[in-house]
Amino acid sequence: MTEPFDGVIGHSQALDQLRSQVKTDRLAHAYLFVGESGLGKSTAARALATALLHEAPLSRHPDYWEDDRIKPLSINEIRLLPDKPPEFHELSLQAFLNLKPAVGSRRVALMVNVGRLRDQDQGVLLKTLEEPHPNRVIILTTPSLNPFVVLPTVVSRCQRVFFHPVPAPEIEKLLDDHGVESKRARLLAELSGGRPGWALRRARDETVIELHHVWTHRLEEVFGAPADVPLHVAAELDAAQMGWRRSEGEEEDPALFAIASWQIELRRRMLGSRGREQGRWARLLELSYDTLGYLEQNVSPRLALETFLLECRKAS
Repeated sequence: MTEPFDGVIGHSQALDQLRSQVKTDRLAHAYLFVGESGLGKSTAARALATALLHEAPLSRHPDYWEDDRIKPLSINEIRLLPDKPPEFHELSLQAFLNLKPAVGSRRVALMVNVGRLRDQDQGVLLKTLEEPHPNRVIILTTPSLNPFVVLPTVVSRCQRVFFHPVPAPEIEKLLDDHGVESKRARLLAELSGGRPGWALRRARDETVIELHHVWTHRLEEVFGAPADVPLHVAAELDAAQMGWRRSEGEEEDPALFAIASWQIELRRRMLGSRGREQGRWARLLELSYDTLGYLEQNVSPRLALETFLLECRKAS
């Protein structure tokens, strides 16, 4: 039998933990896979389900239930209401878990991005987590443990498994294995921010490379320019990010993508220089990572971008 986790790259610590629990049959009744989008959480979750339900492929296994849509789940797709069928699934989550395994020894359910559920609906899910059926495994994923995303009570009922960015060389090899041209694979791996899922989705998207060149050019315009130029670029990027937040789509956060592009250019300049000049580019590269931290901490995006780009302006 093929090792189910072979299709997951990186995350050796998380996968070793899951392999050990499968081998010893000491499984948690509920898992919460934590990490930003595109790292491979859902792929690892399906690998775990495959290891537990080896009787048939997941796509036609009667003991497997999954929801990975973007849209929020209906409450009827979670709770047990015999007179109200769910909108999408043949069975609601609770109805599925209440039934005995059909062909295997357990039932497995995967819910991608539990933060899609409203707080009151997470409360219904909490009831299922608090009173688990034997031989049932529920796998939830979330990009964050922020209480505004997933309720702390839900988190406390699950075994947490953390997923971290995958090294660029591993993502580059993954893309090479999928037939992506070597130079493009290397650039996408650098732009991915450690997210193999993102890299695979963008592997055939020509606009990604074009957009990378656009933001690289905008950074080059800032070097040595009057102060209004970096302020204008920051305002433009801040507006793009605000539009992205309103859209609630799957597209890349434009601010994170732009900074990833700028980091590639700053790293190239740092490696191609020496002495004090090299130190200047290294300092700007370090500042770019600080800027990412500020964005994650909900500091004003425009202020964080202005501060960074005004420093870049001095590097002429």
